[in-house]
Amino acid sequence: MPLAFVGRLPTSMIIIGVLTLVTQHHGISAASISSAVLAIATGIGQPLIGQWTDRVGQRRPFLFLGPINAATLIGLVVVTEAGMAFGVVLAMCTLVGLTTTPVGALMRIRWYPVAKTPKTIATAMSYETVADELNFVLGPAIVGILATAISPSAPLIISAIIAASCVTSLGLHKSAPTTTSRVEGVPTPAMWRTVVLVSVALFSMLCLGSYFGAMQTSTTTAAEAFGSASYAGLIYSAMGAGAAITALGAVAIPERISQPTRIAISGIALAILVPVAPLTNSPWQLAGILFLLGLAIGPASVAMFTIASRRAPKGGDGVAMTALGAVNVGGVAIGAALAGQLQRQELAYAFWVAAASALVMGVIGLIASVRERSR
Repeated sequence: MPLAFVGRLPTSMIIIGVLTLVTQHHGISAASISSAVLAIATGIGQPLIGQWTDRVGQRRPFLFLGPINAATLIGLVVVTEAGMAFGVVLAMCTLVGLTTTPVGALMRIRWYPVAKTPKTIATAMSYETVADELNFVLGPAIVGILATAISPSAPLIISAIIAASCVTSLGLHKSAPTTTSRVEGVPTPAMWRTVVLVSVALFSMLCLGSYFGAMQTSTTTAAEAFGSASYAGLIYSAMGAGAAITALGAVAIPERISQPTRIAISGIALAILVPVAPLTNSPWQLAGILFLLGLAIGPASVAMFTIASRRAPKGGDGVAMTALGAVNVGGVAIGAALAGQLQRQELAYAFWVAAASALVMGVIGLIASVRERSR
């Protein structure tokens, strides 16, 4: 668990680290393109890595990807610091994204042999969601501290060290599945079949990612309007803190409240509460609203991973879990882009993108819940 907690930090550090480093050498416009290329490559690479682990287990992929990802991160630092052509920087960003190990998603699979009942699986998913939320709070903070105290390249170098040490160690650890994730001798299902079976979780996660992206953009814009731009990350982290609390407490929710119903309730609650955010008059008021919004996120996030774990076909766990991470990245990009365009007209419009994303998520959960009851 300690190895897995630290090992997933690069996921939350690399994109912001690339933004910081490339901005210094090529400007903010080039940096935004670099981060977009990195995000797209990560979204493509994660399900492919998941399918690889479904076929051969996790040991070999982890032992291969840890050092390779570390090398690509160092390579990105070198070509950027050396002032090479921007095209070379983009090529390295692509390689970094394709080789970034989805530690958080794949660690969930390691719980299956241990947590064999629905209750214990839900507990494991709750813990992993808390770990993810804490990492997405800590990651940006670590990048800011390292970039300020040492250099803009320091966050990526530290990420490379973590990839080479923690990810490799996770490959050597006795918990690493050495065959397909659930049962030996079962053929790996086609990726499309796994995607179809866990589609409720995937579409819900896409909406949640869009919500996150819109809220990140909206919070940053609001912080600038308050004259507190440097506190944007701290304000936004309040939402992660709220999500971590309720994710850990999700195991206390009665089983009679189905997983899709939890997604529906969370989505509708977010859609109702988000419009309050642009009415705040200070950074601390906004942080308080974001904390309340975070409380509604935890159970939904746990529910999505729980649905994926239950509905994934035998031998398709890796694809199911990593696909959730991929669509989340895609959703963040969509939400951030839409909110970024609309905030030029009015800040409230950017928050409404988040509210709309949450509402669609709630509708998806509601439809899935009704279908589940009618069976």
